Amino acid sequence: MPFLLSLRQTNYTGYVCVIGFGLSQHKIDLLRANSVNVIESAEKSLAVARYMEVSRLCEANPGLRKVALYDADIWFCHPHFDLFDAIEGDNIFACRDQMFCTFITDQLIGPNKDENMHLVYYVGQERMGGAVQAGLVAGTTEAWRDFSRFVRASFERVGTDFTLSYGLDTTLLQLWAGHGRVNRLSELQNFVTKYGLAEVADAAGEISFHGADGPIRGLHMTGDIRFTHRWRYFTNNRDNALEKGHDLELKQTALVPWSDIPDIFRDALASAGFEVVSMTVEEGGSVHAFRIGEDLHIIGAGNHELVMRAAKPFPRLILDTMYYSNAPSPIRARMKLNTQEVTLSRNESHWISMAMGAGTDLTLISESLRNQGSKIIWIFSGGIFHWQ
Repeated sequence: MPFLLSLRQTNYTGYVCVIGFGLSQHKIDLLRANSVNVIESAEKSLAVARYMEVSRLCEANPGLRKVALYDADIWFCHPHFDLFDAIEGDNIFACRDQMFCTFITDQLIGPNKDENMHLVYYVGQERMGGAVQAGLVAGTTEAWRDFSRFVRASFERVGTDFTLSYGLDTTLLQLWAGHGRVNRLSELQNFVTKYGLAEVADAAGEISFHGADGPIRGLHMTGDIRFTHRWRYFTNNRDNALEKGHDLELKQTALVPWSDIPDIFRDALASAGFEVVSMTVEEGGSVHAFRIGEDLHIIGAGNHELVMRAAKPFPRLILDTMYYSNAPSPIRARMKLNTQEVTLSRNESHWISMAMGAGTDLTLISESLRNQGSKIIWIFSGGIFHWQ
């Protein structure tokens, strides 16, 4: 979803096609309803299919001149889509990766291993400045034609020169670079955060992401940073995501009043000086509350809105928010104190200091697209523990 939503915020006007591997009919219908073409691959191996399907696409559409194959976990940070300006000639284009992973060479076996190892590890690295990053591969239709022939011929040597396991797609791309057929593309087009991501604020305080050579075009949310709150598309494009993202929701769930609130939940809030006024939780979601020392922790999964009332005065109360490192955070989290409202920042942790009298209503709101499984931790305490 971030790929499509962010792409539509750029000036790109070309076609978008998804290569599917067993997509449900519901997902296919949803994509097509949103002007996305879908190709269901007949290939068994993703490493081959991701390249071969592009070649077939070029053959079936002679009007195409250039095609870019993206991993779906990339989102576009810049309004100007200029990738194809750099794509010319008969060579494939890709970015350099920050690391040379062992799975690239682990695939090489057989009587040609030494020759292929030399091409991959030495010639390919020299040409690319390191390992090739397979998250973005682009080229003219002529370049894709040549590359797909090489991929097909290589795949026929699985068991002889290659093993069929994770990383074969990168191995073949790196080997193609060893043959002099991959040109290096600016890392800004497929940016891995290990390059060193800089956050730059303009005069209005708006944040943009930069690499050493300028504004990042495509930010690759690899597995190690997939749910890093401050770098997610949703965190940096809240309004657009909540407005346009509903068209791509797989399941529509509603906020349901939680009429039978468990005693353990009420007791946890009561012991911290609050009573529950109302609670609504997304279908399939949950909210839990417990005490750790003097602190009140409320953990919410899914969209929710909790209205709680102070049973006593609080001369000083700190609300601190945190997110799980391996789960999506809300697109927007808000706190209301009577009629005052604060939208939490894009930082991984945000604290708010407040004072309130007895009878004051305090509302916690977590918003995401439906059925996203977002999680947030609300922590109430009387003081700030980590102050620098």
